[in-house]
Amino acid sequence: MFETIESIDGATIYHGEIHNRVYLSEINSGKIDSILPKMKALAKQKKYDKILSRVPEDAINHFKSNGYKVEAKIPGLYNGMTTGYFLADYLSKNRHQCDEKQLKTIETVKTIAMAANKPNENPHMRVPNDYMVRKLDKNDFSELVALHEKAYKYHPKHIKREQDLEQLAELDHQFHGLFVRGELLVSAILREHTKESNLEIVDFATHPDYRGQNLSYYLVQEIKTLMDNKRCTTIYALARATSYGLNITYSKHGFKYAGTLTNNAFVRDALESMNVWYYN
Repeated sequence: MFETIESIDGATIYHGEIHNRVYLSEINSGKIDSILPKMKALAKQKKYDKILSRVPEDAINHFKSNGYKVEAKIPGLYNGMTTGYFLADYLSKNRHQCDEKQLKTIETVKTIAMAANKPNENPHMRVPNDYMVRKLDKNDFSELVALHEKAYKYHPKHIKREQDLEQLAELDHQFHGLFVRGELLVSAILREHTKESNLEIVDFATHPDYRGQNLSYYLVQEIKTLMDNKRCTTIYALARATSYGLNITYSKHGFKYAGTLTNNAFVRDALESMNVWYYN
């Protein structure tokens, strides 16, 4: 969100100061040898210090030979058949470093989350009668903007306008919400990668008065039902590696841990490593 989106030799690239990185989202496998130096040149020109790439298995040797390291691996990411990888190149040593305290927290969160893994539905976690989960449309955008305003009050780059949501909708994003007694308390933004038959959970926003209540559990439960409707083979998501709640939620829903993207994104003005989770 709020990054520049452009095409480099048929590959889709996101970049911007908000995360201070280049992100290769969709590769053009026939042009890898020309894409790689152009991404590096863009990063140097803009003074970004990380390049992250999401690519299928047949492309990883090109990236490894150019200094990229595998940070996460998702079996069947592409059409349920081909393994997908997140690989990173760091243009600054500082961007790749985490202090000892962070590393210990990341490891503890991962260990506790993975211990909570439940591959099957928990019948005791059905949506309560006074809760409602549904897909959001344009009529909900004003309320969705208001929720993001509350949830990301101190984040300068949060969604501020209905036009932001309309732009995301044009880029194959969809929106879902959890209502309690008619009030929108949790929202999820998803991106459908139709050609890859996968669904990405891009963002969760929770009303600050209701954090810590595991309400996102019910939204993830709803999102899993989209797999059949969308003919989707894999759902994947990123969660702050130092935050227990969402990591545990994904694991409870049977999501598997794929890896950790080091210092990957700025969240509320702090650089955060992100755990990658997938379900297929």
